[in-house]
Parts: sequence; structure tokens; C-alpha cells
Amino acid sequence: MREEARGAAAPETRQRPDSTMEPADLGLGDSSLHRYLDGEFWSLKNELRELLGGCPLFRPRYDLSLDEMRTLTFQRVTFTMGLPLLKRAIQDQVEKTRNFVSRSLVIGEVLSMADMATGVKCGIIYWLFGGAIRSLGGPAHVTQWLQPLQEQKYTGMFAMTERGHGSNVRAIQTEATFDFSAQEFVIDTPCKNAEKMYIGNAMYGNYAAVFAQLFINGRSQGPHCFIVPVRDENGSLYPGVTVVDMMHKEGLHGVDNGILRFDSVRIPRENLLDKFGSVGPDGQYHSPIKDKSARFNAMLAALTPSRLAVTFQAMGSMKLGLTIAIRYSHSRRQFGPKAREEVKIIEHQTQTLRLMPHLATALALTFASRYAGTLLDEDIFRGKELVNSRPLQALVAGLKAYSTWENVSCLQDCRECTGGMGYMMENQISGLKCDTDVFVTFEGDNVVMLQVVVRELLAQYTKQCEERPVSSLLRNWVESWSDRLRTSFLAFNMDTVGHLTFLLKAVHFRERILQRGLVARIYYKVMTEKEDFFSAWNSCLHHITCLSLAHIHRVTLEQFCLAVRNCPDQEDQDLLKQFCLLYGTKLVFQERAWYLEHKYLTPMTSMRIRRQPIKSFCIFGKKAWWYFVGGCNWNSVRQPQSTWK
Repeated sequence: MREEARGAAAPETRQRPDSTMEPADLGLGDSSLHRYLDGEFWSLKNELRELLGGCPLFRPRYDLSLDEMRTLTFQRVTFTMGLPLLKRAIQDQVEKTRNFVSRSLVIGEVLSMADMATGVKCGIIYWLFGGAIRSLGGPAHVTQWLQPLQEQKYTGMFAMTERGHGSNVRAIQTEATFDFSAQEFVIDTPCKNAEKMYIGNAMYGNYAAVFAQLFINGRSQGPHCFIVPVRDENGSLYPGVTVVDMMHKEGLHGVDNGILRFDSVRIPRENLLDKFGSVGPDGQYHSPIKDKSARFNAMLAALTPSRLAVTFQAMGSMKLGLTIAIRYSHSRRQFGPKAREEVKIIEHQTQTLRLMPHLATALALTFASRYAGTLLDEDIFRGKELVNSRPLQALVAGLKAYSTWENVSCLQDCRECTGGMGYMMENQISGLKCDTDVFVTFEGDNVVMLQVVVRELLAQYTKQCEERPVSSLLRNWVESWSDRLRTSFLAFNMDTVGHLTFLLKAVHFRERILQRGLVARIYYKVMTEKEDFFSAWNSCLHHITCLSLAHIHRVTLEQFCLAVRNCPDQEDQDLLKQFCLLYGTKLVFQERAWYLEHKYLTPMTSMRIRRQPIKSFCIFGKKAWWYFVGGCNWNSVRQPQSTWK
């Protein structure tokens, strides 16, 4: 007998009709909480959900070959970017209208929830390739390239990563040599390690935004970005361009990744994206930023929005996986008292304790990522260069690392909590696991991203000490004594364990102690042991990653608390507060060994924190689950049809 599931894994056993519970039953599809969680773009997200949910192209397919999957994804991209809603979004990029970054981010989130490969490929074409033109090019480049891109007259790709260099972009080996007599740049791949690898849309794209070392008269000016033609309008490769299909991957089968090689490919001088550096007809190099290192940092900083887009995609993946797992948990029954029928597995404590903290984390990321998007919009709208917003760059880097790791952990628990049905491709969780695993390394390896965060934290610390040495010394002394008081017996009686005040103080304490300890360690290694800074830094990497995550934990909890405080509906606020408490409890409990070592917790308070998640669920129970997952319409999950009997 054929089995079906609507937005959830198909039940493994037949149940009575009332054993399933759908969001429509709750009448919460347009609830106040739905609107609050979606934010100012809730109507845009709903419109896009309806358009994609009603399109036959987005019906899940699991019986396609690699080429067929790529073709289907390309058709989905073409359909999606042909929608007036998406065309307006591209035009907003061109005109840099207010909030265009946040608008693009939520569109990317919804696209990825409808189909991850489509969301990623749209991101490559429009927000990586198109974003490079907008962020690194001048007004003439924006006019020349973005308008036809919006009209789908061509597609692009983003070629930064090489076989020999991924995270270390400064050391890429692709060369762009200026030929004065021809007024052209000659693009070359001098060695195997200089091949551009993992390039998305490599088998379809017409143009590539290629990062290469710029050489003028034998002198390198560092990495710059160039628009390089790859294929003509008929799909034929241009002379000197070689593309190798990388074929099968763990996931994202609809995204065609390939290797690019260039053999003396000539491009016009005007194809250099010249916002931060240009070459005149006389062969002279000009840049508003004279320092080569600062210029390179400005180029990378301009691409910050695309890094935040990965956070939104990972967050969307978590929401979709949780929606499926929680709905399934309300339909699947297993075990029960002998005198009664089996109970829904959501009523088993372990099922709840595995899924509920992930739901709390997804909510925290929702508000923290929205906050980062708002900051980006404000800076770009005011014309501020992102290189001058280093704290924001660090926040985005940290959110990218944290969200993608949390997504991997969340989907694994969702898969296990849905049993064998979670392993079936038609129920989407296993596909999400494969598709999003790459998020932990693309757009910046997560461990490298965490180092970006700490470099900024230390830079702020150093600057503060240099500008106000006396006040900084006094503040550190006061904080040190304050921290000692926090670890005293009296402190445990001042704040109630399980209250937001206690949890916020705890995450602040951890970040501050880790930062103070790292500064002391590096100072000792450099000043006393006479190590070079690189060696000192490298020997503290474990400490660095801990500090970076502690910082992101603190920021996400703070933003969650602010969101709770600003929620206009009292019932919604009460529910959000419970999940905020759960999120803060999770952050403290998972580091309870550290807190015990530093005497911030006693064994008794650690036990009380351990009981807090159970207490939260007992208070709000299943209502809270369904209020979020059923009423928030996080996805347009269709009803997959089983292909087996």
C-alpha cells in the first residue's frame, strides 16, 4: 500500500485519521508570530513561497541522472529569476535601494528551502558574480553587466578558489598581465595549483569573475577581479579556456562545479573591476588605497553580504529539517502504557530534548542574522565602505561558522529522530544533510572564520588600551574584581538560575575571561619567549576558536533577548521568552565543565541548569512546538508521493 506524508516523513505505520496534525488545523498561517518571525519582509516571503510551492518545476525528483538534475536546476533558476519579484530584487542591487541586502538575503533563504541547489546556483550567478560587479566595479561596470544579467541574457560564475589556495586568497597564482600595446589583460593559469576549482555554474556560465594577481611591467599589485568571457551565446568555449567537469559530489547535484584553466586569454582593459584599483591607457596603476594589504582587505570586505547569505541558507535548512522532524514526531506513535494505545513520539522526553534546543537555536539565528543584515544595509545605504566596518565583518564571519556547524548538528538529530523515514530521500532530511555539508567550508572555512572574529576582538582590545591606557587599566581591574565576586557564594543567590539575567551574565563572563586569557598568552609568548606572532597565534588556535564561539554565543543570545523584549504580542512574547531561556540554558549547559572549572557554577547550579529544558517543555508543552512550526509557515513543504510499496 502506498504511503504519503505532507511536509513530514511518511509514517511507518498506519494510524487513525486524527493521529496527524497539520498547521492548517491551527489557523495560524498568518499569525502575529508568523509575521514577527518573518520580519518586515513577511509578505515578500509569503508571495515567493506561494509562487514556488505552486510551480510544477519544484516538485521533488529523485530518479534523475546527473545531467538531468543539472538541467532541471537550470530550468528552476530560469523560472525563478524571471519572476517580477526577483527582477525587482536585482534592480534593487543595481540602484542600491534601502534594505536591498536584507531583501536579497530573505529571498535566498526561501529559495534554498524550496530547493537548495536552486538557491545556491542563484546565489552564484546573481549574488556572487553579480555582487562582485556591484561591489568591486565602477558605475560603468554596473550599467554594462548587471542589466543584461537581470534580463537573463547571460549567466556568470565566481572564480576565486584555486587548487592550491582556498582560504589564503592573497596567495592565489592565476595571473593577469597588462599588455600595454594591445590595451588588454592576458589571463593565465601558470601551474596546476593555479587552476580555479569548485567553480559553480562552470558548465553553463558565459562569464566568470576571476580573481588573479595583477602584473604591470613585471610588478604585482596583488589580487584583483576581472570579467573573463568563458562561453559564447551558443555555449561554445572561447579559445584558451578549458573547463573540466568535476561531476559527482556529496550533494548539490543540480549545481555544476568545474575546473577552469586559462591559456593566454585576452580581455579588454575595461574588464578589470576597478573600484579599488584601475589601470589607465598609459599603463599606470591607480588606487584610492595606496597600501596593498589594505586594498586587498577592502576587496574582500566588499563581499561580506555573500558570506551572510550562507548563514541565511543554513538557517533555512535548519527550519525545514525541524519542520519535517517535528511534524513527523506528532504523527508517529511508538510505545505506551499497556492499558492504553501507543503515544506520539513527541511525547517521549528524549525526542523533545533532542529537537527543542535546535528550534531555540534556529530562532536565535533568525534574530541575530537579521540584525547583521540591517547593519549591512545601513552601511551600504550611507555609502560607508565595509572595510571600515570591521566589527560587522567579524560578526558575519562568526555567524557563518556558527550557523553552518549548528545546521549540521541539527540535521543529524532530525534524521535520527525520524527513524528510517528520515533516511528516505523523499522526506528531504537526508538530501538537506548532503546539500548543506559543504557550507562549513565554502565562503570561508569555519576555523578560518573564527580567527577573523578574534583578530577583530584583539584589535578592539589593543586600540582601547592604546587610546585610554589609564581608564582601560582601571576598567580591567574593576572587571577582574567583578569576576571574582561572580564566582563567590553570594553571586549564586543574587540571580536565579534559569533567568535571562543569569544566563546573559554567564555568557558575558565566559567571553571576557577567554579574551583576557588569550591576550595574556599571546603577550607572554611574543614578549617573554620571543616567539614570532604567527607561531604564538598558531599555538593558541584552540583558545582562539573557543573565544570566537563565546563571542557569537553572547551576541546571538543578546539579540534573542532584544527580540523578545520588542515582541508586541504578549502571548507571542511569552513563548519566545521560553525559547530564549532554553537557548541561553543550552549555551551555558554545553560549557558547564568550563564554568565549573572557573567556579562560576557549583555542582548544584549545574544540576538545576540541566533540569531547565525539561521544565520549559513541561510548562509550554506541545502547544509551543506547533505554534512555531505549524503557524510560522517556514516552508512550502509539499506532499511527496512514495515511489515504493
